[in-house]
Amino acid sequence: MPTEREVSMEEFRRHLAQTRVGRRIDEVVIHHTWRPTAAQYRGIETVRGVRRYHMGVRGWSDNGYHVMIGPDGRVFLCRPLHRSGAHVSGRNAHTVGVSFIANFDLDKPEDYGGLETGYAVVAALLERFDLPTKAIRFHREFAPKTCPGLKLSLSEFRREVVAAGARASGSRPRIVLLPESRVIECDAQVQDGVTRVELRPLAEALGYRIHDHLRDQGKLYLAR
Repeated sequence: MPTEREVSMEEFRRHLAQTRVGRRIDEVVIHHTWRPTAAQYRGIETVRGVRRYHMGVRGWSDNGYHVMIGPDGRVFLCRPLHRSGAHVSGRNAHTVGVSFIANFDLDKPEDYGGLETGYAVVAALLERFDLPTKAIRFHREFAPKTCPGLKLSLSEFRREVVAAGARASGSRPRIVLLPESRVIECDAQVQDGVTRVELRPLAEALGYRIHDHLRDQGKLYLAR
């Protein structure tokens, strides 16, 4: 029976809060469809086409992905979250599969209207399943593919998800040291598009000591 349906971000968050997921979730794996491309997107009909392909050609029981994101920012619930997906071989039991309808080997992320929505979707999933930023994974880490496209950077994607989570919660942005995803509390604030932080906690987190007695003419001296 078809399971896909379109939801708003508010409905998606409510769905996450209300859905019981009996299996353990350890990671959120990011994909792109490659085909269909963003240019071939036709709303929910494209999502239905992906499901028909997965069932009729791949022989799966449903759409392999749990969530799909359109280039217009629309969110589609696909395979129910309580069921293991069919999106990353050998790693489906404890993951959620999120796929952008795009080909990010060719499509420019900065021109893709659904990327911000995708960040918000993944941030909501991390919050729901109490996962760290490092739980965001790219499909190409586990398969000889470029998925979700060579134009997407994993480190940048993780940073944007953290920012999306902060915006959703109304909290100040957090500085996250990658790859260990350690959060640094340094009073981060965004002013006119520039992130400003208290230097001391950030420097100390990076392994530096600040020598206050060496301050001179506005200069700050750091040492390892």
